[in-house]
Amino acid sequence: MRTRHHMTPAHAAIPESLVSPPKRASLRGLVSLCRRASLWALTVPGAFALWGCKDPYVSPYKAPATGYLVVEGYISGNSTSQFALSRSIPLPGDSALPTENGATVQIEGSDNSVYPLTGEGNGVYTTVDTLQLNTQLEYRLNIQIASGEKYQSDFVPYKPTPSIDSVNWVQNGDNSIQIYVNTHDPADNTHYYQWNFDQTYEYHSAEESDNYWDKDTMPPAIEPRAPQDQVFRCWQSGSSTNIIIDNTTKLSADLVYRQPVKYIPPDDVQSSVLYSILVRQYSLTADGYNFLSLMQQNTESLGSIFDAQPSQITGNIHSLTHPTEQVIGYVSAGTVQSQRIFIYRNQIKSMYSYSCPIADTLFTDSIQYVKNYGSGVLTPMYFGTLHKEQGWVSNYTFCLVCTTAGGTNHPPSYWPN
Repeated sequence: MRTRHHMTPAHAAIPESLVSPPKRASLRGLVSLCRRASLWALTVPGAFALWGCKDPYVSPYKAPATGYLVVEGYISGNSTSQFALSRSIPLPGDSALPTENGATVQIEGSDNSVYPLTGEGNGVYTTVDTLQLNTQLEYRLNIQIASGEKYQSDFVPYKPTPSIDSVNWVQNGDNSIQIYVNTHDPADNTHYYQWNFDQTYEYHSAEESDNYWDKDTMPPAIEPRAPQDQVFRCWQSGSSTNIIIDNTTKLSADLVYRQPVKYIPPDDVQSSVLYSILVRQYSLTADGYNFLSLMQQNTESLGSIFDAQPSQITGNIHSLTHPTEQVIGYVSAGTVQSQRIFIYRNQIKSMYSYSCPIADTLFTDSIQYVKNYGSGVLTPMYFGTLHKEQGWVSNYTFCLVCTTAGGTNHPPSYWPN
């Protein structure tokens, strides 16, 4: 029998929203309000629910049938600028996230310069190249959706972002990992910061399977896997869904020390082999920071009597077609700083392990092959001897084929080894 390795089964894949306490939400996180007498409810697209609620809250506030336009993005002067357009969804937020496609999106400078964005599908619009923006000018976003309605943000100043000093991590006594960022502005001009991240982790199946059941041949047969189709090593990627902000206005120096950005639970699959995080840092205006702070306050509240009361969130984007229409989002402009780190399993103490829930099973004839492999429940590993019999040694597909846990079997371009 081959050496057993580690992975997470398909039904145990851990999404980002479940592994980063405290529970937070981005603009795409659903604001769910409950058990309050006089609340203003705002619905934002995404999949976020407050686990502190005891009774569902039925909001007296009715959003339009199409939902509110939600705008997310940043005007960048040192990388491509990207914006996502979507629509809010009503409580309880259990329907598909509607995206706004077919829109015309432009960045406009206070000198009347215009920079068009290209639609990439799924409501995402991006500049082709890095924009050569003037640090002395202000910028805003213009949007015309497919139905003809026009939206426009206020002009905002261009704020350069200081470099990230470091992205580090510490392993706590319970084997959990806290990743944090350090930064400072020697010019003392930033004061308001935001971070988000992309993450990728490698994980392995419990055992290796170099063969598969090819149901498309006549007759169906066991075939060897091509090297590019290996299913032992997989990679799972995702992005932050929480609002991560901080300010230094009450400090004597414009310095951020050990700002938490990501939490990995003890002995988690994310740290089972190799984990990587790319942290991005943004400089905000006071108004931009206050918008995100209020969004964070409204979406992180657990519903206790000690929490601040939810309040209406007003950004800097407006409808030119219907001036009273609510638009959700805040456009900022400046530079983006980023830094990537890797965390190897041999750098940490981890007890994470995963093995197939049943012992390896041997099949010896074509009737057994068709019955067990044809259903997809079991997968052949190798031809060998088990209990003094020869045949195909097999086990559950979900513990042999790493892609069943939601990842891909092709590494990202920046991945080592």
